[in-house]
Amino acid sequence: MKRLSKRILAVLLSAMTLMGACASLNAFAAEGDTQPVAATEAVESVAATDAIEEVTEPATEAPVVLGKVKGMKKISTAVNKIVFKWNATEGADGYVLYRSNADVDVDAYKLVAEVTGTTYTDTNLAQGTCYSYKLAPFALRNGEKVLGEFAVYNTATQPSKVSGISRVHTGGTTNDVAWNKHTKATGYKVFRALASNPSKYTLLKTINDANVTHYADTNVKSGTIYIYKVVTFRRLQNGNMYHGPGSVIKTMSGLTVADFTTLSRLYKVSLSWTKNSLATRYDVYCSKDKDAAAYTFLGSTTGTSFTHRFSSLDKYYFRVYPIYKTSSVTITGTSATKLVNVSSEMYGKATPNTYVEIDIPKQRMWFYKNGTLLVDTPVVTGNKGTADTPKGYFSVYSRARNTYLTGPGYSSFVQYWMAFSGGCGIHDASWRSTFGGNIYTYNGSHGCVNTPTAAVTKIYNNSAIGTPVIIY
Repeated sequence: MKRLSKRILAVLLSAMTLMGACASLNAFAAEGDTQPVAATEAVESVAATDAIEEVTEPATEAPVVLGKVKGMKKISTAVNKIVFKWNATEGADGYVLYRSNADVDVDAYKLVAEVTGTTYTDTNLAQGTCYSYKLAPFALRNGEKVLGEFAVYNTATQPSKVSGISRVHTGGTTNDVAWNKHTKATGYKVFRALASNPSKYTLLKTINDANVTHYADTNVKSGTIYIYKVVTFRRLQNGNMYHGPGSVIKTMSGLTVADFTTLSRLYKVSLSWTKNSLATRYDVYCSKDKDAAAYTFLGSTTGTSFTHRFSSLDKYYFRVYPIYKTSSVTITGTSATKLVNVSSEMYGKATPNTYVEIDIPKQRMWFYKNGTLLVDTPVVTGNKGTADTPKGYFSVYSRARNTYLTGPGYSSFVQYWMAFSGGCGIHDASWRSTFGGNIYTYNGSHGCVNTPTAAVTKIYNNSAIGTPVIIY
């Protein structure tokens, strides 16, 4: 609105007064009054500098109106980060982002960042966790932030992959796969592919209970290699599902040792099982804890029996895993689990930790001193069927050096002699060049245990009268 200054109003009023006076004078002149008007009494002109001045009222600043952020969405997610983007808001100088851990307290929002662009990567997050985000635009006015309306977005990080995936059973008609419980997962998805087509997975089962940690696949063929993949997922209240990485394991249906026999004596545990036609070898493990995550590897064999000696009389759980191995793939099968009490007994007698042990079928002899194996050697025992070495629990009752062994038709010099039963003993046999194998079936001794000189020397020097000799 325009207005006139006081000075201009005064000038206008003065001019109007003079104009009135001039009009009166003109009227008098018309009536015969010839008195002229003095030039100095002429109407005063308004100077140009006194022109009417316009005054404008101060403009009122329009209020800031920011709309609500639109198009907020998750671009990608991982086990420890979430990447967002959203549409630009007209008039916004930037955006403020708040976050709360919805698994703990959905209303406990904390400022995460101020962003000038329309993307943000939130890192260092917990895996498999639900988060709630609030995002609002802001404009800067006189050094202050004017916020727009908040938009709320709920999402979650991926749960990490399951651990402990294993083969529980790989029978001819069932493959049973198990894994450890995932504390942050809502459930699991189980997929299967053939090893011949490893990129083509088929969903077998969606498990909506995180406490269910195994799956039995009954639609399998013996001798076929399958690949199983277990994927964790976290589900939000709105039904959105966030998948974690997959854990993969290969199995061969039918590759299993479902049962095996056990025997313990002389601190040793012997296992035997039926041959699996798919296996190329067997790996043997043990543990004092039945449910241990990892058992101790004892050794491998291509046969169907295995023996291991322990230094103490403890209880152990055993497993025998069949292994299928080619140049391109190695697959471990499944095993039964058996508990064995390690025993020192033989022939009903407990054995001390220093003794001689002889296995006639294997033509092998071992000598342990204070639990430590000092000698492991092939031997030749009595001629099979005609002069068999006696079996039983004996002890050394006589020892001699550089003596002759005599009998019907022979007299043989030996450097070391240790008698354990009648005329039978352990001694060197310089007349033999080879030991072990099946020599005892056609060229055995007269009942003694013929031993390589180096081995019998060590036994003689580390034993004494009364040392047990156990033969079986």
